[in-house]
Amino acid sequence: MPERRPYLVNKTFKSYLFATVLASMALSLGVVVDGIIVGNFLGSDALSAVNLTAPVMQLFSALCLLFNVGGAILIAMAIGKQNFKDVNRIFSLSMLLNAVAGVLIIIFGILFLDKMVHLLCTNVGLQSLVKEYVRVVLWTSPVYIILPGLCVYVRTDGNPKLASAALITANVINLGLDIVFISIFSWGVAGAALATAIGFVVGIFIVSTHFLKKERMIHFCKPALSQKTGILLMTGLPLALSSVLLTVRLLSVNHIIINSLGTAGISILAVCFNLLMISSMFISGTVQTMQPVAGVLYGAEDFKGVRLAINAALKTLAFCLLPVLLLLLLFPEFFASLFGLSEVALLTQAKTAIRLFAFCMPLFGLNYLMMAVFQLSGRNKFSIVVSCAQALMVIPVMLIFVFLDFESLIWLSFAIGELLVFAIILIISGVVHRKQPHLAPIILINAAQDDEAVLDFSIQGDVSKMEEFINALHHFLSEKKLDTRCKNAIEVCGEELILNIMQHGYSNNTIHYIDIRLRLLNDKALLSITDDGTPFDPVKYNDAGIGLLLVRKLCSNIQYSRSLSQNVALVEFHFQNPSSC
Repeated sequence: MPERRPYLVNKTFKSYLFATVLASMALSLGVVVDGIIVGNFLGSDALSAVNLTAPVMQLFSALCLLFNVGGAILIAMAIGKQNFKDVNRIFSLSMLLNAVAGVLIIIFGILFLDKMVHLLCTNVGLQSLVKEYVRVVLWTSPVYIILPGLCVYVRTDGNPKLASAALITANVINLGLDIVFISIFSWGVAGAALATAIGFVVGIFIVSTHFLKKERMIHFCKPALSQKTGILLMTGLPLALSSVLLTVRLLSVNHIIINSLGTAGISILAVCFNLLMISSMFISGTVQTMQPVAGVLYGAEDFKGVRLAINAALKTLAFCLLPVLLLLLLFPEFFASLFGLSEVALLTQAKTAIRLFAFCMPLFGLNYLMMAVFQLSGRNKFSIVVSCAQALMVIPVMLIFVFLDFESLIWLSFAIGELLVFAIILIISGVVHRKQPHLAPIILINAAQDDEAVLDFSIQGDVSKMEEFINALHHFLSEKKLDTRCKNAIEVCGEELILNIMQHGYSNNTIHYIDIRLRLLNDKALLSITDDGTPFDPVKYNDAGIGLLLVRKLCSNIQYSRSLSQNVALVEFHFQNPSSC
């Protein structure tokens, strides 16, 4: 019996990965280069002030995750289920929530600016710089939520390159204006904040052009306020809660470091967090690639495909993060000086700190991916536990080091915290796996070798391979209690659809594979055929020959969608009982 190949899942993952990592790189490197520019043009105090406002940016990230990433997961599942009405209603609801949240933050920033500054910074010498920076950030808050949110949906709708272009352009403008506003106009840290906001506004205009195209699946419509708000918020809650609690972590760690290591420690912490941003561009890019790919497959109940997508994500994280770890261990002084740390004593402290801090990065990526996997499979409580632990575990570990007077090892708290989080994941997933052994260990996705009523395999997209498909399908159906008419209908429809894919979808000699999945349920059979050829809709094809006309006559229903840059044909055959069509 032929097997399911990872070709289509891996191809989709790789094509989305580059664009998504590029987008994450644009965001992460924008923050990193902002730090380099501020540190070198305005000094270490200005860099520390910008770093102290990180909890505000983390709050924006949390809102984006809550309203948009949760919505995008629901949309990906709706696409997998071919439920396109929900796709547009969820998207429109998400955008409405983004706008309302942005307006509320502006009002909050006007009314409570001074109180927020005191909350962010207890150092009197830095408070004026913090106020100068955070004022602009709060008053331009909607752009920080809306642009990344729009990009999430545009990627899910099959246009990751446009999302990347919007974010890259936004950050190029930001960095250019940073130099103009800081060096030429002397606007200080407020100029750095204004440059970011202007860049994001331009990015919003660029990414919005996606929704002007009629062929896109996602469009604005009347939002589903009552039916979908709770589901959307609950789906996005684990990652959003993680981001909110990371704000608590930032505030707590800032206070611990400044009280135990002074302003030198805050400067080193700013460098460490900027280095974490470099890792985050790979982590976020990988997870944000996995979510739409695995979400569509999960919605279609293609659990083998989901597992393939998760495996691709794990391999990508290892490939990206281990070299970063090695570079930080070998050249810590270079990275410290890159962010403007030049004093000999400060560089000596930073050298040890960066090496100890670096070990948390691969662990952080692994735990973050696992949290997203649990979110995808609807295990929100488990995902919330992981998000809370990942955000807060470092605080008690750090306090223990301070209590024991091991300040030199305080930077190892981050890696120890992540190890403890992974231990929690192993314990809880182990308990669940023992109760439900059909689930894969740790990731808890259905691992059963597709049950007897499912045929799942791939064939090469070449007419010479048709016999392989026909034999596999005939052998599978012969073992089932279906009458001859049912078997013939399924076999004829499958053969004709695949022949048309091979004839119309592939125009070069490159090797392609087609995924075929047949599920026999109590009252119907579902035949799903996925390929990576050129767009070809067998439902609307005007020059349909006898073969496609026969397909439309023999099946109960046929649907076509173009999702994740692939053609998906879903054919239904209804029958009253296993022995009758």
